[in-house]
Amino acid sequence: MVKHLRICALFFHSLFILPLAQADQWDWVPRGALSTDQQSQLNQYCHGSYLDGWQARDTSGTDLSADSIVRDEKGLIHLQGKAQIAQSGSILSANSIKGVPGQYYNADGNVSLRRKGQLVRSSSAYVSNTDAAPTEFIDAKFISHQTGARLEAKSLLQDKSGIIFIQEGFFTTCEPDSDSWKLYGSAIELNTISGFGTARHVQIRLSDIPVFYVPWLRFPIDNRRQTGFLFPRFGFSTKDGLSLSTPFYWNIAANYDATITPQLIQNKGEGIDLEFRHLSPYGNTSYEQSSFFDNDEGEQTLLKLKSDQAFNQYFSAGLLLEDNPTQDKYPEANSTSIGEKDNYERSAYFAFNNGNFNNKITYRTYYTPDNSLDKPFEWVPRIDSSYRFATHYLDYSLAAQYTDFYDPDENNFDGQRLVFNQDLQFNFSNTWGSLTPGVLTKYRDYNLHAYTTDTDSTTSVEHVSGYLDAKIVFERSLLMSSNDQWRQTLEPRLSYLNAPFEDQDLIPNFDASLPTMTYSQAFSHQRFSGNDRIGDTEQVTLGLESRLYDANNNERWTFKAGQLFYLEDRYVGISGVTDENIIVDDSKRSDLLTSASYNGDRYNLTSNLNYDLDNDNVALAQITAKMEPVDDVKVNLSYLYTINNTDPDNNAKQASIGTIFPISQHWSMFSQYTYDFLKQDAIRQVSGLGYENCCIKVSLSYQDWLNDDSKFDRGIFLQFILRSLSTAGRANEETSIANDYWNQGKVGY
Repeated sequence: MVKHLRICALFFHSLFILPLAQADQWDWVPRGALSTDQQSQLNQYCHGSYLDGWQARDTSGTDLSADSIVRDEKGLIHLQGKAQIAQSGSILSANSIKGVPGQYYNADGNVSLRRKGQLVRSSSAYVSNTDAAPTEFIDAKFISHQTGARLEAKSLLQDKSGIIFIQEGFFTTCEPDSDSWKLYGSAIELNTISGFGTARHVQIRLSDIPVFYVPWLRFPIDNRRQTGFLFPRFGFSTKDGLSLSTPFYWNIAANYDATITPQLIQNKGEGIDLEFRHLSPYGNTSYEQSSFFDNDEGEQTLLKLKSDQAFNQYFSAGLLLEDNPTQDKYPEANSTSIGEKDNYERSAYFAFNNGNFNNKITYRTYYTPDNSLDKPFEWVPRIDSSYRFATHYLDYSLAAQYTDFYDPDENNFDGQRLVFNQDLQFNFSNTWGSLTPGVLTKYRDYNLHAYTTDTDSTTSVEHVSGYLDAKIVFERSLLMSSNDQWRQTLEPRLSYLNAPFEDQDLIPNFDASLPTMTYSQAFSHQRFSGNDRIGDTEQVTLGLESRLYDANNNERWTFKAGQLFYLEDRYVGISGVTDENIIVDDSKRSDLLTSASYNGDRYNLTSNLNYDLDNDNVALAQITAKMEPVDDVKVNLSYLYTINNTDPDNNAKQASIGTIFPISQHWSMFSQYTYDFLKQDAIRQVSGLGYENCCIKVSLSYQDWLNDDSKFDRGIFLQFILRSLSTAGRANEETSIANDYWNQGKVGY
């Protein structure tokens, strides 16, 4: 392994030694010679910019200039010494030029042909102004100022339509002082009309080292979509051997396209992925399929069809169909957005929205490949309707919902549920505080069927709760320095909620859940999420918030601390019997709930801490920090601690540190180490090396991680992008600091 990494490092080193060259011939201006505005448009890795020297002419005729101008007896014009022919759309310059005005010119010695956005230089040239023959340059150099496309060729031909033919040359978008990548070809055609190029006997060279060969290649030269092969993705591991995928993009029409991706894993098998996209006047539709034929398991397939259409400002509709027809088998290689799931959704909706009045009907079922799993409830259908009326003093909202739940297993219960929620609140507020009393009413009606007893039943519940929210805002100025005045707020908050006990023995649990207690949740007006259980409580929540604003009114620091105090015991739980004589929760107070955040120029911090004062221990700790202590040095820190959850499987105690450290202007190292204190082992280790300049980005990393099957996996991942051409290589699908460095191939971090 060490030997292989050493070889890769030597390869990287030889790959990106940048030769310096004089670039005046390319209309290239170094960064230091550009104006401040021009420099601001460059990214940190670019050393300069192309500046178009074209100047438009007011006249439409032809101007000739030279040290000597002679017309011979055959009508040929001979220009000797600093020869120049200027027309409305071009300027031809050379040591000597001869030809027939309006038909053709032969130019020799230091030839240059300049048009708006283009410059061609060569040793000699034949410039045609008719359709009889194309323009030809010998030992040519060509630059497009707008796209940065640069090429050199033994022979360059350009016809009247603008199509460029290159014999024995190369194409690149790298800067003149950098040849990080070049596309060599025995014959290259650049079609500026259609926006793509084709090449024969193609070599992709990185710093003149051939790394890829193909007999024929079609590639884009601008941002327009083109049919053709995309660059392959590849990888290698000792377990699976060589892995290779070769995506083919099919630009079928202006409003629909497809990507077909053959997959090969040497020791596993082969497969094919398909993505089809359609754009209508109303919205998007996509179909995806991933199929892999495993040597041991046979076919593995996933399917997905998704469509969202907005017919006008009022009506919209959509559908989602997911499927796993190969019975709980998942493709070993998969380049689509379809992931491995326990339940695959099949749903459709229709919506009508008119301002504050919103309506939606949804029909949703699931396919569960593993028959041993409990299948979720299906909606056959669900109808949602809501309305809101708000003024300065009054805020009223109504939400109604009807759901016909179906249990596919038919081994427990299902039925219909009707929900009405109304929230009426009065707002009294000004710049220094607010007072908001409110009433929340809930109505539930059920028609249920029990499969265990094959009986039907009905039940309903009505509930009214009241609340009062209050906040006061204190503010003061802070003089941080003689010219830096900040502003601090101090905001005490109080919330009172009275939700009386209501017997709910006959109320089932279709979608109720207990939310994680956080500072924000402490000020909620209901204990449970979902529309089934109505939590009983009488509680007071006290909170204190403070914010710091800088001189530009940017929020820098935010501190929050709060706690719930329960005035009554709770008798309603997330499930089970509700009895006014059986206490579910008798705690008198919640954990102390705190949070802090900082948004700065050099680092950002987000943290949450719940402290159990009764048992004197930490119940929840979440800390995430992203720092840039000096330019281009990135440090990501995170810590997660959650203990004594309802589900012990969700307990976590992990710490992680990730760094991106620049070695030079273009080279960076990145690493990550994540340790799980419960497993007493490192669950992720990443070490990598990256290179980036104005036209190429490369990363090579070694990663060792704990996968979803609780088994350790490892691999070496190489990924690179040739800017303005394509992306190649393979990245790990697991999230890590390597993804942060790569940043979807964008310039910079």
